[in-house]
Amino acid sequence: MQGLDAGGRDEDAADNSNAAVSVVESWRVESGRVVAYAAHRERFERSVTALFGEAVAAHPLAWAGNSAGTNPVDADWSRIWADVSESMPLADEWFPRLSAHLDGDRVLVELTVRPAPEARPLTKLVTRLDERRWPTLKGPDFPYLATLRMSAHEEGAADALLVDERGSITEAAHGSVVGWLGETLVIPPTGRRVPGTTLGVLEQLLATAGVPRVEGELLADPLAASADRGWDELWYLNTLHGISPVSMLNGTRLGLDVARVRRWRPRLEAASAVPLLDGPSPDGRPA
Repeated sequence: MQGLDAGGRDEDAADNSNAAVSVVESWRVESGRVVAYAAHRERFERSVTALFGEAVAAHPLAWAGNSAGTNPVDADWSRIWADVSESMPLADEWFPRLSAHLDGDRVLVELTVRPAPEARPLTKLVTRLDERRWPTLKGPDFPYLATLRMSAHEEGAADALLVDERGSITEAAHGSVVGWLGETLVIPPTGRRVPGTTLGVLEQLLATAGVPRVEGELLADPLAASADRGWDELWYLNTLHGISPVSMLNGTRLGLDVARVRRWRPRLEAASAVPLLDGPSPDGRPA
């Protein structure tokens, strides 16, 4: 595992920096089990329709699969997801990436299967102004986000924390960011953030356990009092790193409730991982 505050590299961060406007979806696969697979599928389909609706309505999807140089074939979502599942190795850890962009008058969907980077247990962030054009979609703003993340790396941070003109947190360049105020989970308003798949699983777990959850403003001011900024602790969430508490913001070290992290991190991993295929997985766990 990387050092506690190591930046690491989220594989989506640079892959799309020079490509046409795209929708992108990635998820972690561990021994044939996928984290929040249904949520990733739903978000990708919805985002493709939102960005390329006219082309989707007028033509079949062009599916290139995972074979470089293969001529795309006409496909629907059922065919694409079946092929994706069959393409996933059933051993080791992987971080597949689906992308969709316009190719002429059709939407071309491509798959890349990549080894998964190591999960980052803690995350350092620095703030950057949120000037995304498509803040609720994953992929179209990646070239812009890549520049923000590169500048964050130059300051020793793992990712950029996006804020509005008032300094209110929207999300991070490549993950959701939520706060804890006492025993209440505080989530930024939905208007300028991608619907987080990992956050969705966590919300379901917390609701079942009776943990209160509210939408509210989180100010990115690590020196302000908790009551003024709206949080005692910040969590960085995504499918690659799971729960990765924010250990430092703009050079200021933050507090961490270790017991809370230890309580919810394994529960999130257990609840969100589902088998891609029927039957036992290679590590012997039942599907």
